[in-house]
Amino acid sequence: MLARNALVFVVATALTAAVAGAQQPKSTTPAHSTAQAPAAKPSQKTSTAKALPVSADSAKKIVAANEAGATVTSAKLHHSSGKAYYEVSYKMKGASKAMHATVDANTGAFAQKAAPETTKSSTKKPS
Repeated sequence: MLARNALVFVVATALTAAVAGAQQPKSTTPAHSTAQAPAAKPSQKTSTAKALPVSADSAKKIVAANEAGATVTSAKLHHSSGKAYYEVSYKMKGASKAMHATVDANTGAFAQKAAPETTKSSTKKPS
C-alpha cells in the first residue's frame, strides 16, 4: 500500500511538471547567441513624431471636416515654444489662393489663420 501511494505521488508530480512546462511561453531567442550591433539612436524628429497623438493625415481630416468644401493640399509639422502643431494648407472650392489653418499635434484643436489683407491703400488724390 505504501509503495502504491508513493508511485501515485511520483506520477502526479511528473504530470504536474509536464503540464506546467507546456504552459510556459516558448523562448524566441536562439540557444547560441550571436553578438548584435547596438541599436541606432532615434533622432529628435523620429522620437517626437512617434510621441504625437495626432498625425499629419489626422490633421488633414480635421481641417477637411471643419472647412466644408475644402481641398487639403499639405500638412507640415512645426514646433514653437515647446508646442507641436501642424500647419495645413487648403483651397476652398472656387478660390484661387491657398488658405492656412493650424491643428494642435497633441489635442487636435483646429484654428483658422487670419487671412492677410490683400487690399492696397491708394495714394492717389481724388480729382
